[in-house]
Amino acid sequence: MKAMEAMDAVIGTDFDIRQLMYDRARNRHEGGEEVNTGRNFLEYREALTLVRDVMNSGHTAELAAILEDAAAAHYIKFLVARYIREYEINVNGMESLPELVNAIYDSMAGFDFLTEYIYRSDVEEINGNAWDDIEIVTTDGWEKIPKHFASPMQCQDIVKKMMQLGGVILDGQRPAADSYITRGVRISAIIPPCVDEDCGAVFSIRKQKNVVFTREELIALDTATADELDFMELCLNHGVSIALAGATGSGKTSDIAYLLSRISRDKRIFTIEDTRELTDIVRRDGSGKVDNRVIHTRTRKSDDDKYTIDTNTLLKRSLRFHPDILVPAEMRGEEAMTAQEAGRTGHTVLATLHASTALAAYTRMLTMCMMSGTKLSERLMLKLIIEAFPIIVFKVQLPDGSRKCMRIIEAEDYSNGKVIFRTLFSYTVDGREVDGDSGRIVKMTGRHTRAGSISHTLSERLLEHGADITQIARFSEPGWSVDKGEVN
Repeated sequence: MKAMEAMDAVIGTDFDIRQLMYDRARNRHEGGEEVNTGRNFLEYREALTLVRDVMNSGHTAELAAILEDAAAAHYIKFLVARYIREYEINVNGMESLPELVNAIYDSMAGFDFLTEYIYRSDVEEINGNAWDDIEIVTTDGWEKIPKHFASPMQCQDIVKKMMQLGGVILDGQRPAADSYITRGVRISAIIPPCVDEDCGAVFSIRKQKNVVFTREELIALDTATADELDFMELCLNHGVSIALAGATGSGKTSDIAYLLSRISRDKRIFTIEDTRELTDIVRRDGSGKVDNRVIHTRTRKSDDDKYTIDTNTLLKRSLRFHPDILVPAEMRGEEAMTAQEAGRTGHTVLATLHASTALAAYTRMLTMCMMSGTKLSERLMLKLIIEAFPIIVFKVQLPDGSRKCMRIIEAEDYSNGKVIFRTLFSYTVDGREVDGDSGRIVKMTGRHTRAGSISHTLSERLLEHGADITQIARFSEPGWSVDKGEVN
């Protein structure tokens, strides 16, 4: 705290001696007085280049951390102010040191007014519909903000800059792409010619909460019941793969982070992401020694295909690291084929995908597997997918912003063109509360219910992978017998 206060003294509104030095140098220049350094009164671009060169040569780690840590951003401003003082830099048109510090910081590391919203803890999304039409999504809903870019061109320039942080070049040849700004902050953007020139750019920035919800918090939020959480943990710790399905923003990544935090410490976890959204699940003991077995990996995009490392590539590589649990955080394409093969050959897989219902998750995975060019029939392919992913957890973000486990199903087979399944848990909406003035839905009401029991086959699978018999019986059909291995 004292360090932060010291920096505030440098970069705040009261600059004391430093501001006096700045004003004195300006007065000397404007009065025609000779100065010792020939480079202290510069055009803004020259000053920016000088400070940027100094910062890049000795403070790259701090620059890389600015969007993950507000204190790092504060420290960058402190350093900028220090170098301005040391080099006695003065700039035409800049009347104060705070003005110059903020201008250089924004040019080097900031994203104009968007930086403020990227840092705000309550902001989940920032959506740009055009250069002068920006909205944010918070836990309370969405709203238009009064701030916007100065022009379509500035909007496009800032968006390109953000995309470059994830190694993606946005231009006329590649006008639409996905990237990331920093850990847990994704961006999707489209520029002309795919949008109108006078629009500037269309973009969506999504922030992943950098926390792992506890069991108690998920239950208090009514996201899931104790039974649902216990069942998912039982499966993952004992050889049963799970696919979490739902739309963007339904809470799938948060659920993965929670479930991985509940994995037995002796199991080797291998995660694959486009950008690090999963909160670090590495656990340490009291002495700081790593206490569990985790490997985090990321894909790499490149305009040259031979340098691209995608999810499927890392998924195939992961098998050489002897993982117990594979986590391809989001399946979008042919990596689903590799994932289902891993799930059928002794690996537990925890993955997410976009789907509109629990059952639709299977046809979605079928479509992705077919992207691999397989010659297998759809019927056989679906049977293999069901064998690999017997459990589907379907997530939804309701109109009030709450996120629910709407349905957990166990698929058993595919026959006569239909997936044969049983519903284990479900959430039923039974009402809503509406704000009388705005008409906005402020609360959705409903209830979680235990809908059915797991199959005999799944009970046996859990038993063979060392699950506690009492826990298996808790979710099995009434009368399931361990001794006979069948239902009485």
